[in-house]
Amino acid sequence: MSKPNLTSLAQRLLTAAVGVPLLVGVCLWGALPFAVFTVVLALIARSELQRAYAQLSIHPNALLSLLGALTPAAVFQLSPTLSRGLVIAPLPLLLLLACALVMASLWETGVASHSRPVQPGKNLAYGLLCGAYVALFGGVTLLRLCPWYGPQGALPQLDGGARLLLLTLACTMAGDSGAYFVGRAAGHHKLAEGLSPKKTTEGLAGGVLASLLVGTGVGTLLLGSPILGLIVGALAGLLGPLGDLFKSGLKREIGIKDFGALLPGHGGVLDRFDSLLFTAPPVVLVVTTFFSPSP
Repeated sequence: MSKPNLTSLAQRLLTAAVGVPLLVGVCLWGALPFAVFTVVLALIARSELQRAYAQLSIHPNALLSLLGALTPAAVFQLSPTLSRGLVIAPLPLLLLLACALVMASLWETGVASHSRPVQPGKNLAYGLLCGAYVALFGGVTLLRLCPWYGPQGALPQLDGGARLLLLTLACTMAGDSGAYFVGRAAGHHKLAEGLSPKKTTEGLAGGVLASLLVGTGVGTLLLGSPILGLIVGALAGLLGPLGDLFKSGLKREIGIKDFGALLPGHGGVLDRFDSLLFTAPPVVLVVTTFFSPSP
């Protein structure tokens, strides 16, 4: 495999040197600042998707994608339910989605009546796709709000949600870095060439190993639970690459290299947070299912 381009690598490292402390700082600042931060990220990601699909003359319904981007705010508003477990009445949410679909359909029908090409169904479908994708930022917010009832680890002054998020971030970044450097140095067997030609099975193995090692160490340090650290490491090592491949598939469908240029060396918000978006919700599910006290 070829060696990494030094300019690209330097950009990646510089962006990480600025971005990681910012992300950790907002996480430690508090749940509300972090929720606001994730809403901003989701809105930027929504804009990236809208611009990308516009290149294919597809205009994802703006209302549906906007509702998805506001999911972190809704999660924060519903956060008191976390004290009683992750049980949120589905009927009001389904009614809200149904009303949004009706309004979006009316809008697309009106647009189609005086524009070409006529594609209300396509715009609605891609609006749902974009909305669902950026709504995954709500899972990241939910992880920051998630309570932790286990051992307190080395930093008991931090609330459980902050420590859980820091653990997940550490595992995700370790997996990304391990896959990148091992794949560059020793990658020979393509993982999913049709989606991402540079991904290799050796890189995947390196990423999983790095996630497991970091997860075990950070889980023990922050939460006093090497078992949870190992589980989060496994989730990040396996689901993170899946998020990367999903994003790569969308980019190949559209015909673009990156979703944006906000983060030099990384691309856009979706290019950087793809792995975390697929990892955070399962971590919340594991923590609330297996590491919470019985009712």
